[in-house]
Amino acid sequence: MDEHAVVVADTAGVIQFWNRKAEAFFGYAAPDAVGQSLDLIVPEQYREAHWKGLRQAMTVGKATAEGTSFDLPINCRGGVTPFPATFRLIRDAGYSVIGAMLICTAPK
Repeated sequence: MDEHAVVVADTAGVIQFWNRKAEAFFGYAAPDAVGQSLDLIVPEQYREAHWKGLRQAMTVGKATAEGTSFDLPINCRGGVTPFPATFRLIRDAGYSVIGAMLICTAPK
């Protein structure tokens, strides 16, 4: 896990967890990211689609991109960079969605 950036957000899209590799890859320290909206890392031109998809995933408990690998543009402190990424919904013991997790590896 030490070589992957991990970001966890709640159902409202507020960042709850930000690991050291996320700090290194994206350029924001954990104290500056945790508690912020995912808009911190979602490039402006993708925000409308991102929020529509996130709201739907949190409501229906499914996401089209869940478990697939894809290049995801991330709004880093130094500009937008595509990262190889995967996305997972986080569920509680009753299988209710309680958040989402993004896992990124170093850019190609």
